[in-house]
Amino acid sequence: MSGHRGARPGARILGVTGELLITLGVLGLLFVVWEVWWTGLDANREAQAIEEEFHARLEQQDTDSTPQQAAQVQQECQQLGDGEAAACPENMAAVESGAMAMVYAPAISADWSAPVRSGVDDQTLNTGGLGHYPDTQLPGEPGNFAVAGHRLTYGDVLRDQDRLTAGDEIYVESPDGYYTYEVYETHVVLPHQSEVILPVPGEPQAQADRSLLTLTTCHPLFSNRERLITHAELVDFAPLSAPAPAAISQGGS
Repeated sequence: MSGHRGARPGARILGVTGELLITLGVLGLLFVVWEVWWTGLDANREAQAIEEEFHARLEQQDTDSTPQQAAQVQQECQQLGDGEAAACPENMAAVESGAMAMVYAPAISADWSAPVRSGVDDQTLNTGGLGHYPDTQLPGEPGNFAVAGHRLTYGDVLRDQDRLTAGDEIYVESPDGYYTYEVYETHVVLPHQSEVILPVPGEPQAQADRSLLTLTTCHPLFSNRERLITHAELVDFAPLSAPAPAAISQGGS
């Protein structure tokens, strides 16, 4: 008589359950790869196309301007600490589609840049760039130019936002000129603490007398339970007719 016995029902159930768990694990891993890697490829391609269109528009703007327009003094909005002033974002405010600006942060990476479009909905942020909170101000205006971006997936444009520290410079290139901001604070808040994007962050009743830039993204890296916030203050301005800030030129933009 053979000593072989059939597998007991409990063992068979455990075997099938184990195979299902392995299959689900593989499928979950494939989904993570798709979400992080594949969506990033698509988003980076879209962001690159948006950036190219933005710079082509600036070149066309320069070509179309008359000598009288080129010589015209830009209206000043924000006084800076060195006695100079930043121009009002008149051309930027008129942008109806595409990128309104480019942001550069050499402290994140020498070649890091991101286009900024209006809106913080998924359709806008999933292009790999930054989205401007529509109810916040524009560069050069007293108040807060607040933007958001993904930290993971869809190009993870702000993945390394935590590299920014006090004293680092962030540059905004717009149809009105180059705005230079200096980081003065980074902190973490809960998602409902939207006061960080007020004209004066954290002070609902205060009147803005500075021009700020605020970056917002999810925190920690693999979670969205909090928000990483970086505040910077406008410290310098140059018209588009002037040379680009050295840090931008060196980054190969």
